[in-house]
Amino acid sequence: MGNTNQNMKEFIIIAPHADDEIIGCWELLQAEKVRAVAFASSDAMEGAKASSIRFGFSILHIDELGYDGPGVIYMFPDHTYELHPLHRKLGAIGENLLRSGKCEVWFYTTNMNTPYIHTLSGDSTHNLKLFALNQAYPNKKSLWEYDHKYFLFEGYTKWIMKWND
Repeated sequence: MGNTNQNMKEFIIIAPHADDEIIGCWELLQAEKVRAVAFASSDAMEGAKASSIRFGFSILHIDELGYDGPGVIYMFPDHTYELHPLHRKLGAIGENLLRSGKCEVWFYTTNMNTPYIHTLSGDSTHNLKLFALNQAYPNKKSLWEYDHKYFLFEGYTKWIMKWND
């Protein structure tokens, strides 16, 4: 289960839908580095309760985020490669936040055709991620039962922004 020591957690994931936090950021969740997951809707917040308990993160609405705090990295969906409109919308918010210079922003993907993804190593890792998805979201099992893209790949990217003073 998740580590309750909040000092060890440094990531806040912004997830369009309940299950995106596991599909896109499972490695961070496994490493117990996630402080909170912010969702765009109350339905997604409600749906993520089992995931929150399993991984020990707080559930927030995106409107509750203050975007501050040194050492906190905000993980947004990558709107460059994501196909779903809500992923793209939230990713654009992440890009604007990054360009503002207010905080550190990284991007994650749930799209297996993104160039920076990597294959999760080993069958046991795949099985652990699949188990986490099934445990947290048993009503969505049919999504990944025969479509393994949900638990075989993962990817993050950090944009380097340079401003002229």
